[in-house]
Amino acid sequence: MNYHFSNSTWLALLFIGRVLTATTFFMYVGSMAFLIQEWNLSATNAGVIQTGLVVGFAIALYLSSYYSDFINPNKILLFSAMTNSIGAFLFYYYANDFLTALIFNTILGAAAGGIYGPSMILVSEKFSHGNKGFAMGMMLGGQSLGYAVSLSVSFIFSNFYNYHAGFLVCSVSTIFGFISFYACSYKEMNKGLGFKVLKKFTITKQSEQNKNLVKGYTAHCIELFGMWAWMPVFLSLVLIGKTGLNPIILGLVISITLHITGVFANMISGVFSDKFGSKNILIIFAFISSIFSFLMGWIPSLSWLIILLISFLYSFFTIGDSGVLTAALTDSTNRNVLGRSLAYRSIIGIGFGSITPGIFGYILDVSNNHEALSQQTNWIYAFSFLGLAGLYAFYYATKLNRRALSRSL
Repeated sequence: MNYHFSNSTWLALLFIGRVLTATTFFMYVGSMAFLIQEWNLSATNAGVIQTGLVVGFAIALYLSSYYSDFINPNKILLFSAMTNSIGAFLFYYYANDFLTALIFNTILGAAAGGIYGPSMILVSEKFSHGNKGFAMGMMLGGQSLGYAVSLSVSFIFSNFYNYHAGFLVCSVSTIFGFISFYACSYKEMNKGLGFKVLKKFTITKQSEQNKNLVKGYTAHCIELFGMWAWMPVFLSLVLIGKTGLNPIILGLVISITLHITGVFANMISGVFSDKFGSKNILIIFAFISSIFSFLMGWIPSLSWLIILLISFLYSFFTIGDSGVLTAALTDSTNRNVLGRSLAYRSIIGIGFGSITPGIFGYILDVSNNHEALSQQTNWIYAFSFLGLAGLYAFYYATKLNRRALSRSL
């Protein structure tokens, strides 16, 4: 029996698939505090396990995007989703020390990157300029919701039951994620690419528009990765004596504050970019996020509700231009080189973004005379570094050509 899905149904299935497959991304992090003791890990080894996931993600994102110019992206999506399920159950069953956890977490990272790349390309193929921003925001919103679920499920089970049960819940969810992806992809798996493959592709000959989008995306990643890495630490230290909440509940509140925002931010910014133009939204979001970065180091003395509200808005505007940046690049790039353009952008943006947490920490060390982090820590200089990245994103957004963003090539 043949089924025909409308674009809205297809997008809903993709959204569900993104939520359910992303539940493995922070599965390890949510239980890390307990696994350090359970597996007798040093702090360095504990961090390296998650670094493996990030490295696997970056490499697979590059490869899955690159080869989507030569292979049907539906096939890459389903292969990656299947790998994600297998990797999740391998982690659940066999991860019990540093080496096994590193291997299986790296596989999970690679699977996540392999899902992300073709998802962007499939959305760009399905939707035109007038609704592409919203569609890209939905896809990224599903990812953000999956991240929040992943962290929350693993964290809650680790604290109130046992971490194995949390891993099992996350692993089982990936099966349903694969089914959702299969439902929206199986009819198009054997179709041709629909365009003439262009084998020659030179990064240096990218249009000025695309170069500015890549530079803006890189600045965006620097600010975003720094915020993601250090805001939980910052909020924990600042709020621990203000709220009266159990530390476990406080940690959950912080996680939800920083990740649930991504669900709404990408959808809302996508709708506005469809209506008012990508350039305008990128300028507004980059400028406001940079203002919040410069502001964050000055807020520890405020009430805890105000701090959480500011943090929510900071996260909203910092992550909110992710989908718009992607939609804008797909609008200004021919489909026969789109995969390689996204691969090039991803490896540069994520590459620079991945070193940001270390730079942020170094600034904290130097500006606080290498004293241990505490409620009295001076955060102003470190967050200001992220603010500078936000200003660079704002600058490159102002250089974009509105006409090039007003059509889909």
